[in-house]
Amino acid sequence: MSRAATLVEAAGSRWTGLTQHPFVLATADGTLTEAAFDGWLLEDHAFVMAFRRFLAGAVVIAPDERARDLLCGGLAALTGELALFRDELAQRGLDADTHAPSLTCIGYAGWMQASLEDGWEVALVVLHGVERAYLDAWTAVRERSVGQRYDQFVRNWSSPEFAAWVEELAGLLGDGAPTAAQQRAHDRVTEWEHAFWNTVHAG
Repeated sequence: MSRAATLVEAAGSRWTGLTQHPFVLATADGTLTEAAFDGWLLEDHAFVMAFRRFLAGAVVIAPDERARDLLCGGLAALTGELALFRDELAQRGLDADTHAPSLTCIGYAGWMQASLEDGWEVALVVLHGVERAYLDAWTAVRERSVGQRYDQFVRNWSSPEFAAWVEELAGLLGDGAPTAAQQRAHDRVTEWEHAFWNTVHAG
């Protein structure tokens, strides 16, 4: 079994619970309130900005050109993702520059950035975990979102291209049992994702 699969399996119901989180389900079927969606747009835009800095840091500590090439491709892809956010923010009259991120967002982003200090093996688990959480959650509700008002966001993180990126990250993780530090990092990603979605869903 791949190391990535082992980490996800070890997370058990906490991981599968991401696919059934009330925020994810309400976004997919279009019942999420406009206020909650606006809040999520602002929060996730702030998180993606922090994620880009984290990913750039991961490029620096990557051990070889194969890994650096892959991560640089991920950095390039974030340009389109941020454009999606900014277009929607502009249409809704929301100003990301004046938004003060929640403590949950700040904490998650700060922990993610700090994981770079734990070295490549841990940072890669964090990177894969963050991306895999979105892939699994939004893929699980992809068909539910067809024709609904937030469908383009669901499809952004359940597309074949995004799935291929996550699979390539899993390939970098390789096979075999994860270290204790890797398992702790993956468990913490799961906890942060639940906390982040709890925060935006509650408004």
